[in-house]
Amino acid sequence: MYGKIALEEAWAILCVAYEPPLRGIADGVIGGDLVANLLDIHGTRLQQMDENGVDMMVLSLSSPGPQGATDRQEAEDLAHLANDRLAAEVSRAPARFAALASVSMHDPAQAGEELRRCIDELTGFVGVIINDYQSAGEDKNTMIFFDRPEYDVFWKVAEELECPVYLHPREATPLIFEQMWKDRPWLSFSALGYAHRVGMHLLGIVTAGVLDRFPKLKIVIGHMGEHIPYDLYRIDHKLNRARFPDMPMAKDKLVRDYFGSQLFITTSGHFSTAALLCALQEIGAESIMFSIDYPFESIPNGCQQRSGRYWEE
Repeated sequence: MYGKIALEEAWAILCVAYEPPLRGIADGVIGGDLVANLLDIHGTRLQQMDENGVDMMVLSLSSPGPQGATDRQEAEDLAHLANDRLAAEVSRAPARFAALASVSMHDPAQAGEELRRCIDELTGFVGVIINDYQSAGEDKNTMIFFDRPEYDVFWKVAEELECPVYLHPREATPLIFEQMWKDRPWLSFSALGYAHRVGMHLLGIVTAGVLDRFPKLKIVIGHMGEHIPYDLYRIDHKLNRARFPDMPMAKDKLVRDYFGSQLFITTSGHFSTAALLCALQEIGAESIMFSIDYPFESIPNGCQQRSGRYWEE
């Protein structure tokens, strides 16, 4: 073993509320049925961990999870069910698996209560995952973002519990897909759309002053930082206080100043050595953690860094 801990690793449950997002998804890059790979924890997944020096995986419910449910009660019930089931699975092998809690974000106070339940009462939870925005509205086109002041009650609980928040991508709303991605659907997901949307949400949280109000809060994003490290100079350069005097972020800080203390990235699904070196230079080694993004990426591939060109051996 080499002591690797992988932080963004997907798992799923089959239930009435969760089956639709899993239907029709293409096979995973590791081969075989993606749904079967998502459901498996203690079989093929654990075997491949052993073969590739991964000591531990931190598991989380596959996107969009509760964020995809427009009905508040449905979202809360799904989070509760998923957390109970994941705790039971982790308890079977606590030396090899840990968990990120799922929460509905329709009601920030209830989200904080569910997070507290997971940390205080259940087994193996070390953080919480939020899949970008919370869907709302009958047409699923309403997006709720968490840089709004009413979400401070949730951020306060996460800070108090010393619970990292993993901000993970999800699909676009039907309306945004129609307007932006319909004629180029191959760009809507992992190739571009995920980073486009999560990057906006994270920077919205930072520039809204959330990290300043909760200085011990920690937020993690995957996929080598969703393009942010590469663009960090321009982000800081263009967030000009003379131009945006009312921007709530602390006036003596740049976005880069939060990395390593409150903002962190993982390598999930982005196995380019060149990109890693860029991130190291921009935000420092203390800001970067290891992840694979299994089963959407293969464990052997994730355990290597390559030149930036993807190929299969």
